[in-house]
Amino acid sequence: MVESANRTRYFLDLEPSLRNRMKAYAALQGKSMREWLTEAIISKMEDEIDVAEGLNALTDIEGTQSLESYLETRKAVNSGNRS
Repeated sequence: MVESANRTRYFLDLEPSLRNRMKAYAALQGKSMREWLTEAIISKMEDEIDVAEGLNALTDIEGTQSLESYLETRKAVNSGNRS
């Protein structure tokens, strides 16, 4: 009983067909709808966090070089190989 005191309840207004599909998917996995929904929410949050971290990594320019600098380096390497 103590465990339920720390939980928050949310009520979802779902179309009956969606509710039935969710219930069926949960049952096929041997889970309650609460368990299935909790796993789905956690999975979605992890995906969103991964996307946000990936976008942040793209903005990190430390240790990178400009395209122009890279092309100049490649040009120098290629002209050195022809000698």
